Amino acid sequence: MRRRFREGLLACVAACWLTYASLLVPGHAIVVCSSVYKPVYCPVLAYGFPLPFLADSQGISPVGSVSREPLSMLTGEDDLLWPRLWLAVAFWLLVVLGGGYLWKRRSGQWREGR
Repeated sequence: MRRRFREGLLACVAACWLTYASLLVPGHAIVVCSSVYKPVYCPVLAYGFPLPFLADSQGISPVGSVSREPLSMLTGEDDLLWPRLWLAVAFWLLVVLGGGYLWKRRSGQWREGR
């Protein structure tokens, strides 16, 4: 049981690192730019894969720039799109778990001499 917990924890850590590494992939997201009377949506620069989850903030950061440093993400200079972030983490977790399954399966076949 301890081994399964450790493997699950390592898979979660790997998924989080891959999600953070995916900030190297640029993209665009549609976010609310202003909402005086009704919400106005506009495209902004965003980063992340498979869904861009870190978007340029219209009020705080300079226009057209997204700071991908961990401290800047925590201070709120740019907008974290939380649903997209959780979907990106879930995607990378599935990739890590699938890769681990295939690795174990393949290494088991090699031990049997196939």
